[in-house]
Amino acid sequence: MKKLILLYITIFLFATSLFSQTTPYPKDKEGNEIKPEWTPTKSDQSAFGEDEKLKPDSLDAKRLPKSTNFWVYGASIGSPASLNFNLGYYFKDVVLRGSGGAWGPHWYGGQVDLGYTFWKTPVIAHSISIVGGYFEVNPFAPEVGRGGQSSYPTGVNVPGYNRRDPSQEDLLIRSYVNSIDSNIGTFLEYESRERQRVHLSQRYIGLTYDFLLGNFFLQVGGGVGQGDYKNPQLLLQMGYLFNTREYHD
Repeated sequence: MKKLILLYITIFLFATSLFSQTTPYPKDKEGNEIKPEWTPTKSDQSAFGEDEKLKPDSLDAKRLPKSTNFWVYGASIGSPASLNFNLGYYFKDVVLRGSGGAWGPHWYGGQVDLGYTFWKTPVIAHSISIVGGYFEVNPFAPEVGRGGQSSYPTGVNVPGYNRRDPSQEDLLIRSYVNSIDSNIGTFLEYESRERQRVHLSQRYIGLTYDFLLGNFFLQVGGGVGQGDYKNPQLLLQMGYLFNTREYHD
């Protein structure tokens, strides 16, 4: 009989322990289970808030600027007028461009380009161009031999001192002036060197490589022509060009 009672007590304690382990919730002082509050949510919402929604246009291709059919305008330094204003149009694979400026009666120039774009993207355009132009300059105190000339007018209206390099007759006159008054001879010699004036001009045609990266423009090539400069000639422009590229889908 004692063994039977002991068996009942053991089974009761084991069942109680097993039942207490099956419930995952803790209990309060009164023995009630402490359960978290739960509220059903929508299918597209998690317990931590709304899930991130995919925008309908998030996978669409980004809008890029046009790679052709746009104007460019700006300024550059280099040939033909030292400081140039530029205006051009990129039409399909053809490039039309003009550049130049006028800064005085004997300081001006202009150039026309007809080019072919062999590689272009919305950011970069590579092209080659046939160019033709004309310029005239009047540098102050140029060095002898520059521009293909060996004698420059000096701006001193005195025989023997009105050109450089001096001829044999000029040297005889200068020697005579020095023999009379060396101070006057030195003064006229100085004035003839400091007041050299020359008008240099050139007509040319050439072939150039043109590079447009965003708004940066570079043109480099060579040309030949007639005028006061020796052939071949270096043709170079570098500057900043705005553009009228519009964005498209």
